Amino acid sequence: MPIADASVWPAGARVAEDVPFDRVLETAAERGGFAWIDLVDPTAQELRAVAVELDLHHLVVEDVIAQGQRPKVESYGDLDYCVVHRVVDDGNGLAIREVHAIVNERCIVTASWGDDEGLSGVRGRVDAGLVSLEVTPRAVLYAVLDEAADEHERLAARVHEQIEGIEDIFFAEEHPPTVGIYRAMRRVLALQRAADPMSIVVERVGAAVDGRQLELRRHLRDVDDHARRTAARLTGDRDLLASMLHLASARVAERQNDEIRAMTEQQIVQNDQTKKVTSWAAILFAPTLIAGIYGMNFRHLPELEWLLGYPFALLLMLAFAGVLYVVFKARHWL
Repeated sequence: MPIADASVWPAGARVAEDVPFDRVLETAAERGGFAWIDLVDPTAQELRAVAVELDLHHLVVEDVIAQGQRPKVESYGDLDYCVVHRVVDDGNGLAIREVHAIVNERCIVTASWGDDEGLSGVRGRVDAGLVSLEVTPRAVLYAVLDEAADEHERLAARVHEQIEGIEDIFFAEEHPPTVGIYRAMRRVLALQRAADPMSIVVERVGAAVDGRQLELRRHLRDVDDHARRTAARLTGDRDLLASMLHLASARVAERQNDEIRAMTEQQIVQNDQTKKVTSWAAILFAPTLIAGIYGMNFRHLPELEWLLGYPFALLLMLAFAGVLYVVFKARHWL
């Protein structure tokens, strides 16, 4: 059985001796306390064995086995089923770790994945004593929620510092760090998926708390306040990153437009030069054509023995070239 810890808590203090799993509930009832069973990476068969021992609702067992649950709180009579998303930095980015908690007045069962120690941090905190709180199953659930909210807030603050660094680079360099912006956006969205529903979860847990447990309700309201503050910070960071991406796209588009404009201007200049070369080639072609015709060595060439033939040929060349010049000039080719 993958049990990180199975303990009995009579009168708000953990018993020193180890208690076998199959006697946890019985021992807790005998000593007037509650049992806490912390499972790590349980298989479906092991979860069903726990369900039989604790008489859990089959829908709860199915949800825990399936995993992939959204953060939520569901009630089954005197039993509450809560799912919380913790967020950890595993070196390759932010990873979601689900924590499932099943709570009633006589026991709390927690199940988590991806951490061999389970909820060791929460266990240590509860074992050291919750300030001004009586240690009960719902107080343990409060500690689980508080740790998750603190993790969200701590990671959100770290991501916010990274975004501030990206913002400084963004406005200091010509080329925006779009890859860094995209990665920061992914971290923010991963945190948001875990942090945004926290306020609703804490609020529903608080609504299920006995009205006489005022101090526990106050502590849950404090967790709710942290969750709302974290969610608001993440929303602001997400909007800032989205604005930076839009601005980066606009800057890239502006740079591309400048390049296209420069290429267009260069192409216009080249077209003007091509027109001029073509126009002068056409103008020079006319006299060349006429001179070529008169330069043919034929016996019966027109105007060969005409006295005005040579001046006429020159005049024809000039007239032809002049007409072409006027036409090209009128069309702004010259």
